[in-house]
Amino acid sequence: MISIVLFGPPGAGKGTVASVLAEQGYRHISTGDLLRQQIKAATPLGLAAQEALDQGQFVSDEIVLDMVRDYLQREGLGQRTLFDGYPRTLNQARQFDTLLADLNGRLATVVLLDCPDEVILDRISGRLICESCGAVYHRVHNPPQKEGICDVDGGKLIQRPDDVPETVAKRLEIYREQTAPLVDYYREKGILHVVDATQPLEQVCAAVVEGLE
Repeated sequence: MISIVLFGPPGAGKGTVASVLAEQGYRHISTGDLLRQQIKAATPLGLAAQEALDQGQFVSDEIVLDMVRDYLQREGLGQRTLFDGYPRTLNQARQFDTLLADLNGRLATVVLLDCPDEVILDRISGRLICESCGAVYHRVHNPPQKEGICDVDGGKLIQRPDDVPETVAKRLEIYREQTAPLVDYYREKGILHVVDATQPLEQVCAAVVEGLE
């Protein structure tokens, strides 16, 4: 199994780029999706994760690792597997290296979507979500035809609590503390590919694919 990691600050476009790559044949694995699936199914891992969340704690690295291991063992080891936003910390990165070795896989490329804080703040703080269908808009860059109303189904547009400027600034601070050290870790391994995420989406995706090849 050849694995690829896609990471970067919140709002850099990881989910969007991962969706484009999935359409090109990459198997997209989001640990957030795995977490929600385990919780919904009330598995032992899901129950343990829910207990941590109910207590206002982060889900432990060990639980996340076990979820990734469980998924890979169930679904098999395919080629071109894309991990979106995982690992997030140095500890997770080292655990992930060990897991891949145990499964006879390897990490081929790590793509960093690099984006300055001011661009992130502009992107996220202006983001609007449709309450009913989940369509995404931006107050400046992609406004709806009618203010506050979704073009798709007429649903109400809201700003998520995570997207207010104060919360975004806190998320960026956590990213710098926990995830940014991965840059040096993977650069030393010689597998880091940095992409300027301020470019238009088509150029970002093209640069990512170039790095993967």
